[in-house]
Parts: sequence; structure tokens; C-alpha cells
Amino acid sequence: MSSAAPEQIVDVEEIVVEEEFFKPRPRDEDDDLDITPMIDITFLLLIFFLVTSRMNEAAPVDLPQARHGSVVVGKQSAVIVMKRGTGDQADVTKADGMPFSPDLEQQNAEIAEYIQQELDAGKKHVIIRAEGSVRQGEIGRVSEAIAESLAEGMMINIAVEEQT
Repeated sequence: MSSAAPEQIVDVEEIVVEEEFFKPRPRDEDDDLDITPMIDITFLLLIFFLVTSRMNEAAPVDLPQARHGSVVVGKQSAVIVMKRGTGDQADVTKADGMPFSPDLEQQNAEIAEYIQQELDAGKKHVIIRAEGSVRQGEIGRVSEAIAESLAEGMMINIAVEEQT
């Protein structure tokens, strides 16, 4: 027999050197950017601008030039003339220059009565002839007063005078 070194039985588990092994940590779902505060700020800014802005429906509106329109004969029409007055109220007159009452309620009644008389006299159309600087709200108010006297299907024609 030879004098060989006795075989050593080595446990395989002992050979593996135990090192600390860092596993990547699992991704949290909270790693995304939370945009809730940004949305809150956006809504606060929106509310701020809505509260501090002024809605002025009586502001003058520059109307565009008409591209298409129908011809309405002035002699066959009841005409109401509106000119820019002092303050917010427009000066409203008949075609012959006679003014309506400055009191708004009485003026609306006089306009309705005037239009009814003109239509009964054989007029076929209604024209509001307004300066370009008359406020839209005033034209709407006069249109509503006229509408009380109109038959079903009749239209109100609006003519805008250009400023020179």
C-alpha cells in the first residue's frame, strides 16, 4: 500500500462561500409621481380667475362685415333707429326721428305698439338700424320688445351703420 494521503471527504456545502447577496428590491407602486397637489393648484387657479374676472355682457362688440344677406326694402319696413346715447342706454327713435320714452319699461311698450301699428298699416318687414357702437345688450332688449308684436315666422332684420 502506498502511503497516500487519506482522502478527505469535503462537504460541498462548506465549499460555497457564503457572501451577502443583494437581491433587487421589488418595485413599489408608490414610486410614481403623485400629481394630486398639482391638480389642486390648477383648480385653485381656475377658481381664482373665474372669481376675479368680470363678465361684461354689455360691452361693445365689433360685428364682422356681412358676406351674404337679403335685400329688404325700407319703404315696406317698420324701421327703428338706435344711436349710441349717453351712458349704457342707447337712443331709440322711430324712422321719422321721433324718440321713444327714456324709461325702459315704457319704451319697450311703445316699441311693441309702434311695430304693431306699422305692420297693421301694411309694412312687411322690421328693421333695426343701429350704429356700430351700440351695445349688443341694447339691441337684444329692443329685439325682445319687437318680438312681442311680430307674427309667427317674421324675422327682425338688423342693419349696422358703419362709423365714419
